[in-house]
This record gives sequence, structure tokens and C-alpha cells, in this order.
Amino acid sequence: MTETVTIDQVRDLVKAEKIKPSDLFGVETLTGDPTVVGYVEAEKKKAVAGEYAHRKRTEEGFDKTREEIEKKLQEREADLQKLKIDAAKSQVGSLFLKQKDERKLDEKQVKFVQSRLAKFTPTKVEDLEKEFNAHMDAEIDEYKRIAKDVFGVEDKPADGGKADGGTGPDEKQKEGPADKYLDPAQNPFIKVTGEV
Repeated sequence: MTETVTIDQVRDLVKAEKIKPSDLFGVETLTGDPTVVGYVEAEKKKAVAGEYAHRKRTEEGFDKTREEIEKKLQEREADLQKLKIDAAKSQVGSLFLKQKDERKLDEKQVKFVQSRLAKFTPTKVEDLEKEFNAHMDAEIDEYKRIAKDVFGVEDKPADGGKADGGTGPDEKQKEGPADKYLDPAQNPFIKVTGEV
């Protein structure tokens, strides 16, 4: 009669003799075993999930760092632009002196424009002179508008009042309502130098 060996006896023998599964079976048999295949698949999933989580953490860290760097670059660019504009504003005084002579501005126009120079802020530093010319045009136009609307004073052309070559209106018609108050001969409150 043959004696049957139980699984438990085989296990005990394998453990006692310190036999490895690869000593009993080949690689194909071991890797084909459903238990081994399931274990390998589970380990692969863990490894992939771990790698994915690691990459996601790394990517989130990278995105956060990139946003911080972009924000700092934008701030630095804004600071640089402000410094450029401040440097350009420092040139406005010399541009004004040049324009004052070229445009042959009278004393009142010079005072008016000078009082409003601080309002000029260039948008493109490289086009400073062009922008300042446009600003000067606008300021002179504003001066003329205020002089006419508020004080009733019309701007006289530089060639003596006859810009179109015509006869022009006579001097009495040119006077505005405020002109008689500015004339020392008509206003007794104006002292003429030399009178006591």
C-alpha cells in the first residue's frame, strides 16, 4: 500500500530542507501561477500609482514655483518700466526748454504749460520726444481755449494780427469784456510805474 503525502507534509519538508520554489519548478511554471501573476500585477499597480503620485507632487511643486517666478518677473518688469518712465520724466525739462524756443511761446503760455508739466507721463519711453510734442500741442490748445472761454482773450498770430493777409477786424472789435479792466488807461486801480 502506498502512503499518501499531504500538502502540509510537503510544506513542512520544503521548510525543513530550506528548498526554494525555484529549486522545484522552472521560471515559466512559477510566473504562470495565478497567485504569482496576481501578486506581480498588484505590485506593478502600486509602483505605477506611487510613480504617478510622485510625478503629480513634483508637477504641482513645479507649477507653484513657476507661478512664483512669473509673478516676480512681472513685478520686476513693472519696476523696470516705472524706472524708465521716471528717467524719461527727468528729460521733460530740457525738452520743454527746447520746445519753448522752437514754438516761440509767450510768457503766459510758458507759465501755463510749466504749471502743468508734472501731468505729463510718457507711455513709451522710446517715443518720448514724439509724445511730448503731442502733449505740448494739446497744452497750447488748452491754453488758447481757456484764454478765449474764460478771459475772452483771442490768441493773436505772430505776424501782427493779419494771418490771412486780409484787413482783419479793427482793434475795438477784438477787445473782450475783460480787456478794459486790464488797460491802465481805463482802469483807475492800476498804477503805472512812474506815477505817484
